[in-house]
Amino acid sequence: MQSGCVTRKLMNKIFNLLLGVGVVVAALSACSQSVDKATDTMSHENVQMKQALQGIWADDGSDAVQFSAEGDSLYYPGDESRPLYFKIVDGQLLICGADTVSYEIVHLENGKFWYHSITGELIKLHRSEYELDSIEFVKAMQEPIALYDGVVKKDSVIMFDGHRYHGYVYINPSTMKVYKSSYNENGMKIEQVFYDNVIHLCVYEGKQSLFARDFTKKDFESMVDANFLKSAVLSDMDFIDVDNDGYWYEASLCIPDEASCYQVYILVSSEGQWSLHKDKS
Repeated sequence: MQSGCVTRKLMNKIFNLLLGVGVVVAALSACSQSVDKATDTMSHENVQMKQALQGIWADDGSDAVQFSAEGDSLYYPGDESRPLYFKIVDGQLLICGADTVSYEIVHLENGKFWYHSITGELIKLHRSEYELDSIEFVKAMQEPIALYDGVVKKDSVIMFDGHRYHGYVYINPSTMKVYKSSYNENGMKIEQVFYDNVIHLCVYEGKQSLFARDFTKKDFESMVDANFLKSAVLSDMDFIDVDNDGYWYEASLCIPDEASCYQVYILVSSEGQWSLHKDKS
């Protein structure tokens, strides 16, 4: 199986695109909601423009609802994207989440909002006056998304060199949160929140316990690209082989709802020691 090279190419392509159109990605602290008055004054937030952005906004061409601005938050249609804090500074709309993304405002008055998307396209929206558009936001996301409803158990039994080995994997949903950023059809930043997993792995030789350990995605920091790992969850772990080196498992670290994954191999030796490998050699 591939170890994430396709993912890295895709990420580099997106990164270069963002640089090309001048999208500003800053630290999350730049958009902290707990800004004190002194800091807020220094940032020159345009309160009048923020007020002008309040309400539900729809695309000029399709009338499709894009977002609703309420106070300091942007809400998106449906129930899978969480509200994001925003502010307007120096003619830029800053949308804040795991990262901060900046959009150049071209026009914002008289119920019209024009801005440049991340691809440089001029997007034209209008404030919706259609009462039923508010229904789009009735199911605004409240809780992070869990990839499993409960604990998933896997076990495998294999004979090798006259010995009987038994391995167990328990995939446990946790309360650790993973933030996944993406963009809607008009280049507006949206963000989903998922619960990560803790995976317990134990290996027995007969009735003797050789190994038992909980794994989180932090255990794979040395093997996985840091930017990828930031938005990934530890999604799965499978037994693949036993040989003279020991008991082999394959861990999958994936971006939720995408096909982008890193596969990392875990080797548990007969002495109960573990190590990580990019390939099973």
